[in-house]
Amino acid sequence: MIPLQLKKRLRNIPSIYDINAKWKAFLTKKVYTDTVNYYSRKELKESCSILLAKRTGERLNRLKELKSVLNLFFIGTDEQQDRNGIIQALEKLGDLTYFTRSDGSYGQNYPGSPTERRVTNSKRLREIFQNLHLTGKIPDVLFAQTWAGYIDPRIFSEIRNTYGTIIINIAMDDRHQYWGKKVNGEWWGTYGLIPHIDLALTAAPECTDWYLKEGCPAIFFPEASDPDIFHPMANLPKIHEVSFVGARYGIREKVILALRKAGIHVTAYGSGWENGRLENKEVPILFAQSKIVLGVGSIGYCEDFFALKIRDFDGPMSGSFYLTDDNPDLYSLYDVGKEIMTYRGVKNCVDRVLYYFKNEKQRETIAFAGYNRARQHHTWQIRFEELIKFLSLVNNK
Repeated sequence: MIPLQLKKRLRNIPSIYDINAKWKAFLTKKVYTDTVNYYSRKELKESCSILLAKRTGERLNRLKELKSVLNLFFIGTDEQQDRNGIIQALEKLGDLTYFTRSDGSYGQNYPGSPTERRVTNSKRLREIFQNLHLTGKIPDVLFAQTWAGYIDPRIFSEIRNTYGTIIINIAMDDRHQYWGKKVNGEWWGTYGLIPHIDLALTAAPECTDWYLKEGCPAIFFPEASDPDIFHPMANLPKIHEVSFVGARYGIREKVILALRKAGIHVTAYGSGWENGRLENKEVPILFAQSKIVLGVGSIGYCEDFFALKIRDFDGPMSGSFYLTDDNPDLYSLYDVGKEIMTYRGVKNCVDRVLYYFKNEKQRETIAFAGYNRARQHHTWQIRFEELIKFLSLVNNK
């Protein structure tokens, strides 16, 4: 085990840092490739609707028959992220209660060891549901955004068996956190949730098959944005040439430093950048005042392995030109080249930025089209309304 202080010193040695980054990227992609190969050999026996009907039974029928407003419960982790649209959309959908720690603070990130966090979160969730039961507000649906390493998934089976609540997990990181760590024979990623949830919502389209082949209902559920938070602000000038929000590491650093070397002013916020982390309420203003909102769609330290990001929706929703990695997932969500623009590698990113600075009219036409696409198709409210509609169409007879 390498001491923490030594690790920090080693990270500051460029050659050591690069070797470590490449090794981490290799391991991340290897786990993914091995998983794809593993599931390619497994047979898909039943559809999502059939699996969901079997797994929920009369609980889903009761949900359909409700005449009152839905009681909803949400387990989140990052309050800044969750209050950028998810919580607001759920509040419009029903009467929402969300997970808080015993001291009233938000989310699952208890201090202490991972095992302590897991036990404490599970105990706290049981306590909250017992209190909700006493007040007559048992949730009809529990939405979680979690892994088995954050909460003992057996508590979900306990809740659905005791109270009849439908359990749905939102998974945004399945490409690299499906398995997670294995602790005492249990996988601590989203895989560990499978026996204990009713439906998985995954932001990686191919991962729906992984769940389905394990007998767990799953649908593709990409991230989204909130037009009441992210939107064009015509009264504010575009004072930022390029803006980026995210921690400084890996390819992100390479892209931004290359842009700056080319004479482009990049306003960057996040851990490791000179400006630090930007307050949640300031991000929509930053994006609206940017000529170009930069996205980096790579996973971890990888440079050629991507996942959808919330910025893929917040950026266009702001009304600014959105430029990000050429992630194949984006092509089913946008008309790439007409609504958003992508790049392939650091040099191509620099070239694209320079081109669209010179061609302002073309840049603004794409930005306007991207905003319209996001506004009409990619809001959190639309995502959850479509989900409820899907649940209502599942035949439990």
